[in-house]
Amino acid sequence: MRLVLCFLMFCASGFADPSAVGRDIVILPADQTVHGNYYALGDSVEISGTVTGDVYVLGGQVFIDGHVQGDVLALGASVEISGTVGNNIRVLGGQVTLSGDVEKNITVLTGNFQVMPSADLKGNLVCIAGNADIASSVAEDVTVFASNLRVSNELHKNLEAYVGQFRLTSKAVIDGDVTYGSNTVAMLDPAAKILGQVTYESSYFSRFFEGSWIKGLLFGSKVATLLMNFFYSLITGLILIRLFPKTVDCALQALKAEHWKAFIYGLVLLVLLPLASLILLMTILGAPFALTLIAFNIIGFYTAKIFTILWSSDAVFRKFKLKPSRSLTLCLGLVVYFLLTSIPIFGTVVALVTMLFGVGAAVIGRTLTPTRRRA
Repeated sequence: MRLVLCFLMFCASGFADPSAVGRDIVILPADQTVHGNYYALGDSVEISGTVTGDVYVLGGQVFIDGHVQGDVLALGASVEISGTVGNNIRVLGGQVTLSGDVEKNITVLTGNFQVMPSADLKGNLVCIAGNADIASSVAEDVTVFASNLRVSNELHKNLEAYVGQFRLTSKAVIDGDVTYGSNTVAMLDPAAKILGQVTYESSYFSRFFEGSWIKGLLFGSKVATLLMNFFYSLITGLILIRLFPKTVDCALQALKAEHWKAFIYGLVLLVLLPLASLILLMTILGAPFALTLIAFNIIGFYTAKIFTILWSSDAVFRKFKLKPSRSLTLCLGLVVYFLLTSIPIFGTVVALVTMLFGVGAAVIGRTLTPTRRRA
């Protein structure tokens, strides 16, 4: 959390060194010293000099091989630290490589985390990663959450890990206790040394699924999922009808008047919105907007079927000259919808077409003029 707050302050406040901001490549030469904090923003950031304060870095590639007397807070696609850091390191990145000296604690959130044998870590290490490889000595406690963890050097205190796969090589020496939770038992080389106790805790999910009665429950999971989706859709539809009646009316009006246009709009949005999210996600500054857009896409695409279900149900009831309430129309329409979507292959087509009509109707409904809305 501190890392996120610091970068928000970094982006919102004035910069201490304007020359280190807004360039494609930012370099602090080895013969240069910055007195105070150092801020850097660029596609590539190289810090080879000396910083007497803290370092705040936001970049695509970050290289720190100089001397930082304060903290290092870095955000980047690739972060490599081979210099010396006098205080703490907090890093958020895709690939993080550490081969320097760190006097205090390290906190890392990354896809891949590699600690080289040349590194010297004198504080605690907390890591959340897809893959973690610790090949240097660590003076204090180590806590790791990862899919795969490999330790091949001496850890002077305790190791606590929650992992998918866990391995101690023949070079591993653990002076304290080892506590780990995993779906499988760790691969401990016979030459590895553990001076404390080893505690293995099978994951909650492993214990949960061991019982034979669970297998019977899993057999009916499709039915349970279908019921959950039905009630979620029903509640969502009732909320729309109750709290946003004008939005529902406009969407239904769009479907009645221009349903094929709505379908085309939905098809275009199905392609453009995920593409826009992907493009934003590829840029560092656009990533938060991309995640927000993805969340809205998921919610919007899932909810849009309500409009199509109401429209088609209304059409059926009008044909039989029936006028039930809109809530009852929704409920009966959802029953038919989920029965149809449970049919293999055909159900997938029905769900996709329903969603496309609904998304397009929502967009067209928002563009209706006040006169057409009143009509």
